Amino acid sequence: MQKLFDISIIKTLKDGITKGRWSLEDLDEPPPGWTECVNNTKGNPAFPQGYQGVEYKNLARLKQPKPPQEKVELTNPKDLPPDF
Repeated sequence: MQKLFDISIIKTLKDGITKGRWSLEDLDEPPPGWTECVNNTKGNPAFPQGYQGVEYKNLARLKQPKPPQEKVELTNPKDLPPDF
């Protein structure tokens, strides 16, 4: 299973901060669409337990993980044709 967010999302958010498009504090506040989604589940009979999705957090405040190491698969001699 792949992660929902990868390193490029964090880089994009931090790049926007350095370019002045938004501040770190702006990202602490959930976006209106996310807030609306959470509010729509309150009191809705289709969601008796309310919102159970992912908790909002500012990804720009997370430590940037190390990029994944590239791995090269070595060819197994058994995979080659017998006359090779």
